[in-house]
Amino acid sequence: MKRRAMLVASGAWLAANAARSLAQAPKVLRRIAYLHPGNEAGGNAIFGAFREEMKKLGYVEGRDISIETHWADGNMDRLTTLAAETVARNPAVIVTSSSAAVVVLKKATTTIPVVFATAANPVEQGFVTSLRRPGGNITGVILHLGVETKRVEIIREALPTAKGLGFLVYEPDPFHKIMLEFVEPAAKRLKFDLIVARVARVEDFERAFAELAARKVDALSVPTLTFLVNNRKQIIERALSARLPLFGSHYQWAEDGGVLFYGTRQEENYRRAAALVDKIVRGAKPGDLPVEQPERFELVINLKTAKAIGVKIPPTLMLRATTVIE
Repeated sequence: MKRRAMLVASGAWLAANAARSLAQAPKVLRRIAYLHPGNEAGGNAIFGAFREEMKKLGYVEGRDISIETHWADGNMDRLTTLAAETVARNPAVIVTSSSAAVVVLKKATTTIPVVFATAANPVEQGFVTSLRRPGGNITGVILHLGVETKRVEIIREALPTAKGLGFLVYEPDPFHKIMLEFVEPAAKRLKFDLIVARVARVEDFERAFAELAARKVDALSVPTLTFLVNNRKQIIERALSARLPLFGSHYQWAEDGGVLFYGTRQEENYRRAAALVDKIVRGAKPGDLPVEQPERFELVINLKTAKAIGVKIPPTLMLRATTVIE
């Protein structure tokens, strides 16, 4: 009996010691890198949705994952350098948010998984082979360019007598050319005189708005380009000063003083990107994960701004709004 008791006690001690050793053993820490072409002040709030979703999926930063953020501050040369530096660190996954960043990452690596939270026309741009089966090391959540066409239609509905339509673009980002392929025919079909105002740096905004004023545009459409989103408050201030109705590509445009937003919320895209990262961390190959498409589009109207600058929103448009800011 004593021998049996000693064996039981010894077994219990060994089991407890093994459990203690396992608890103390370092866990595999998955490193996730985030590469953004804009600045931290402008993009960190939206990226917060990714962190929150990873937490909901059971990941604890510092225990299960680490997240390194890299911001190019609107400098395309710096974006290329950061992409090379990020790849050199060999993270488990690289998350990014724009076509411009995917372009440089595609050149920098063919092996590290890349998940984009917002990129348009990924097949046409050569990021993936197909939406259903991307192939390679890249997948993500698509940015539907149809919203650029739809926004022009909404502007016509909101301003039935308008003639000049301004379209602000960040010229260093080659993606603006693809956007114009959607906007130009829509503007022509809806009888708008399209005036494209191009900027390459913050200092160009004054010249761009002077050009829009000289061409007597009746409305301004601002597309989904990171540099413009990051500098939206300055753009909105200039538009309000000129009493120029601004129609934006992100919810924040309407929230910060633009007249209207139509599109998808980027926060939702980042949550879905987190779900893709979770699958990759668990062993899935990005090439086998279908590129996801938007499921919900929102129409947000800032009625307070509209009234302040003398824009009367038609009742039919008001009825379709998902949110009205008063």
